[in-house]
This record gives sequence, C-alpha cells and structure tokens, in this order.
Amino acid sequence: MTRPITTVLFDWDHTLAFTRTEKNTAGERLARMFKLAGLPYTQEEIESALAQYQADVAAGRRPAVVDPQTRREIAQLYSYLFDYLGEDDRSWETMERLYGTYALLPTYLFEDSRSTLNELQKQGYKLGIISNHSGAARPVIERLAGDLVPSRHIFISEEMGVHKPAKTIFRRAASRLRTPPENCLLVGDNLRVDAVGAIENGNYGSGVWLDRLENGSPAELPAGVTRITSLDQLPGILASFNGHDQS
Repeated sequence: MTRPITTVLFDWDHTLAFTRTEKNTAGERLARMFKLAGLPYTQEEIESALAQYQADVAAGRRPAVVDPQTRREIAQLYSYLFDYLGEDDRSWETMERLYGTYALLPTYLFEDSRSTLNELQKQGYKLGIISNHSGAARPVIERLAGDLVPSRHIFISEEMGVHKPAKTIFRRAASRLRTPPENCLLVGDNLRVDAVGAIENGNYGSGVWLDRLENGSPAELPAGVTRITSLDQLPGILASFNGHDQS
C-alpha cells in the first residue's frame, strides 16, 4: 500500500447491522415481507414454496439465484416463488414494493459496530456506508448510525441507480467524500461484492472482508484484501496500513 487510508466505508447488512425475527428463519422473514407488501400468503405457504424451489434447483429443473444483489436479481427469485404460490401479479410495482419491505424488518447493530465507528471517528477517519438496499433503508440506517455517519455519507444503491460491485457506486462515494479512491477502504461481509469489488472496480486502496461466521481462510484472499472476524480488529488493521504503532 503506497497511500494512507483516510476514509473507511462500510457495508450495512451483516456488516454493521442485522435483521432478526422471532424464529429468524427464511420462511418467517419472507412471510413478514409478503404481509408488509400486501401479498396474502401464510408462512406455511411460503415455506412450502421455498422448499419446492430448492428441490427443483437441486434437481436441475430451475436455475439457482445465487448471491442476488440488484433489484432485478432479487425480483427473479420472488418470481420463482410466485410460480409455486400461484401468484399472477408479476408487475414491477409489486416486485419493488416487496423489495422495499426487507428494510422494514427489525434491524439491530452488532455489538462491535458502534464502538468501532466511535473509535475511527475519534482517530479522524471519514466514515461512510455503501449498501445494496432500497431507499426504505435510509431512515433505519440514520436512526441506528446517523450520529456517527452523516446522512450525506450514506450511499444506497436504489437511490443511486447502481449496485455494488459496479465501479460507479464506489467511485461516486469516494468523490462525494472528497477522497481519492486510493485513500479509501471498504469493509463488508461479502468478499466478492465488497472487498474485491472495491479494489478491482472502485480502485480503492484496500478491502476488508468481515468474515463473522469464520468460513474463510486467509490463504485464499485476493491481493489487497484483509480478512477479519470482528470489527474490533479494524482499528489495528488500519494502524498497520498507515504505519502507526498501536502497541
């Protein structure tokens, strides 16, 4: 690394925050989302549709929707579920309404989020958030972290019309933070979309993969990417990047 990191940007979901419902299953979350979108299906019906879809993917009868990021990719998954539910309304309006309901699920910050944001703020880093999310997420993000990350430093894909890992969203964020991309670092839970995307597409100085579930191996990391398992490790990583001794 030849230039110091002065700006640290974070992904939102599974990095700074998480959603949790009572049983925290995919079926329960989708049932809440369908209800919020005005789609009249029970949790049992939705779980049955999910199971049928997964069985068809395993049997090669349906393509798998893997790691969807854009509205269209997510809408494709909903469309497959609609097939099993017998839902005829495939309008973009309905898909957008359903897409926006994820942000309305109960959302909480991880225990290490506020302490890390506080510490980096004290150290003088500019802070930002880049999230592949609907505009409905903005008031949630601002309520939970707006005192540490200014609203103008929160970049949401639906509002910007582009999703990670496209180069545009990374470079627009750096520009609005008045920081050269090479002085930026992105922290996220998705290795490909966040850490690698920021480096390869955004020309960021570094990417940090937050592997909270500890599923990865440091030996597998691409050039320029650092793996951590807790945000508590981030200040030390930044100190080493910038040549500061934290001993």
